[in-house]
Amino acid sequence: MTSDKRLSEIRIILVGGRDVFGTEKSGKSTTGNIILGRNAFEVGRRTARSVKAEGEVHGRHVTVVDTPGWVWCCSVENTPNFDRLEIMRSTTLCQPGPHAFLLVIPVNSTFPHICRAPLESQLELLSDKIWKHIIVLFSCVAPLKKKIKESQDMMWLVGKCQNRYHFLNIKSCADCSQVVTLLEKIEEMVAQNNGHYLQIDKGISVGDKQDIGSAKANRQKTVLQACIRDAKQHKTDIRIVLIGGVQGAKSSAGNLILGKKVFAVNRPKTLRTTVCCAINQAKVHNRRLTVVDTPGWYYNYPVEKTPEMDKLEIRRSVHLCAPGPHVILLIIPILACLEMTVHTAVEKHMGLLGEKVWNHTIVLFTWGDWLGDTTIEERIEKEDKHLELLIEKCGNRYHVFNCKNHTDRTQVTELLEKIEEMMIENNNSHYVPEMESNPCLEIDLMLKTTKTNMTKMNRQTQIIQELLREIKLAELRIVLLGVEDTWKFMAGNRILRGESLFPPKEAFEIPTMPRSSKCVMKQSKVGGCQVSVVDTPGWSTSTQNAREILNSVTICSPGPHAFLLVLPVNEAFTEKTKQSVMELMGLFGERVWRHTLIFFSMVHWLNNRPVEHFIACEGEALQRLVKKCENRYFVPISCCLLEDLCTSIGTNLHKAIKVMVARNRGEYFTLENEKSNPMKTVSQILTEEEWNRREDELIKRMLKAAVVDLKRESKDTSLRQGTTADHLDSPYCLSDSTSLFEDDTPNRSEKVSHWLSHAENAAKANYITITIKTTCKDQNMENVEDDISMLPRCLSIDSTLKYVRNVKEQKHARSFSI
Repeated sequence: MTSDKRLSEIRIILVGGRDVFGTEKSGKSTTGNIILGRNAFEVGRRTARSVKAEGEVHGRHVTVVDTPGWVWCCSVENTPNFDRLEIMRSTTLCQPGPHAFLLVIPVNSTFPHICRAPLESQLELLSDKIWKHIIVLFSCVAPLKKKIKESQDMMWLVGKCQNRYHFLNIKSCADCSQVVTLLEKIEEMVAQNNGHYLQIDKGISVGDKQDIGSAKANRQKTVLQACIRDAKQHKTDIRIVLIGGVQGAKSSAGNLILGKKVFAVNRPKTLRTTVCCAINQAKVHNRRLTVVDTPGWYYNYPVEKTPEMDKLEIRRSVHLCAPGPHVILLIIPILACLEMTVHTAVEKHMGLLGEKVWNHTIVLFTWGDWLGDTTIEERIEKEDKHLELLIEKCGNRYHVFNCKNHTDRTQVTELLEKIEEMMIENNNSHYVPEMESNPCLEIDLMLKTTKTNMTKMNRQTQIIQELLREIKLAELRIVLLGVEDTWKFMAGNRILRGESLFPPKEAFEIPTMPRSSKCVMKQSKVGGCQVSVVDTPGWSTSTQNAREILNSVTICSPGPHAFLLVLPVNEAFTEKTKQSVMELMGLFGERVWRHTLIFFSMVHWLNNRPVEHFIACEGEALQRLVKKCENRYFVPISCCLLEDLCTSIGTNLHKAIKVMVARNRGEYFTLENEKSNPMKTVSQILTEEEWNRREDELIKRMLKAAVVDLKRESKDTSLRQGTTADHLDSPYCLSDSTSLFEDDTPNRSEKVSHWLSHAENAAKANYITITIKTTCKDQNMENVEDDISMLPRCLSIDSTLKYVRNVKEQKHARSFSI
């Protein structure tokens, strides 16, 4: 570094964020302290306002401005207005303008693909020329350049900044050389910018603190005028329901209220924990408190997209604390931006409980540590009008919780006092649910139905696995299908045992970006099999991508063995969605359903709840689709950590696909009506297809017979042991050493005639009807037609399996004519 490049003054702005779970901070304040060589910025509390500090550093006058951090994956539109204004105000604290922006990122953190667009929107809010003035500063304990090079997204970020980056060891504050090197890199960047600093042309509105204080006084006055607090008359029994979106810290708030950890809370890298209503009690400040926790929804999702299972649980919550809750605490995290979409979603979800619920509602702001040194009133004044409208709808009742500070019990005491004030306003009455039907009864009925269906499915699955023999394929071709933005990439990458063969997309992302409009095929060798996966454009409510989706069959010529229909369980499967799916699947023709397997994604949304509950709650629309796929669906292992969930997909999904392929005798799907094969005659082709049809019919009937009337299973067992069952055994109920195709036609014909003579009695015995017609031709015998009109339910599954296997093994050894 030559001396003529040294600047006498350097103005720096620190920017950065934290992950959505709040566990990984950027370390901006610590970085500022290391640069200035003193504790100029407060560490341990979130920076809520832009703060300036100055000092002489290695012969330069350095000005450093620390700014509020945003959530990495949140765009400007989803960031609270107060934080946006403070970040923009930072440029006014280092006039005439900053020389450098240090984008602080912990080197041990992940910078996923979904953070790219939000990061660009956050920084370009200041200026579209800002990238020329940015250096990526990796805060670390020890430099790990290898990790940066292994991350495509980190390399994208460094490339965006023209390869300008620096490692700062925050554990080695005494190492002055790393600060000197950083200042030299800043001076070199300024030289590349012809000595210019960044000029901000956008107007900055700082706000009027006097108005904020006035607004706070007015709100407090409104609350005090509502009732007169009588501290001597506490309620002995208070019933509370917590309601709000995901990542709102509902469960943590419940634990703080009760003074003990009774509700499960999210661990790092999980989306939500509460999937069913949970109720707990405790005695707090001489009051018996009952708290009901509820499942959350996406704050910016309309109620129509929330799964029916979650809506049913929300309605059930007010019935769990009979005769009804005294208060509903509406959870709003301070770090959320309550714009019109979110406001509408909150009102509609609250509307599930009825219109009168607002008279018993208090807004509880969580993530209180996000306030830093600001007040909630300042935040409310700076936010969109929708937040004020929501608070007014609750009678200007609100409270703030810092769930990370469990030792501060005054915040709980103050909340209970506000609840008692509201109860006086409501004449000490509790909220009476307005719903005509009791959701608890609906859920009980659903659980019973689900249990029965799961029993049937397990029985059928066992039969199929016993019946089908594994087909070894040298090549396996799969097409991924799904509605728009349904995380198809995860299934594709796991099938191919690769991490980023398809463009990565964070599983926890709330979908906003459009997918590619072209089919993409990737291949990989998996277990000795060449696997090809085609990812298709995401479906919307129209058929605009129909031509390209149909082209997926051609791309994996001669045709796919399996279609993977990816459906998320964190969204409602409406009749409209079903119609869109049916129309687009209809492009392939009716035979596509034989090759289709439903893949339920976002299974961590269910936590440990069976996906069958989701299917049952969503109603006929989804149930008919599942039935259309012959009850074939795949669910990854339900677990909390995303890494564990992903590792379960590959192997188990391969097995599920292979079972379906075996069911289809290894055949692949083609758009042609008939597959041509010049080596076969027309008679032989018809014979093959006819036997396949008969085999399929028998398998379907056998599966149906296996699950019919489970309540009478014990009665059937006794029937199988009786004499009626013995002399009504089907002529095809063969022993281990007997083959259907042995040369015993006269005896077999006699057995058929004898058995058919008992058809009427068999019908009265409630046997299952199956029709199978075969015509055998033998050189020494006339044609004998075996017309089996009834297959008794007492026929053992083992015997039926032997029959089907004999058909499969010997259908090519004989000549059949139709």
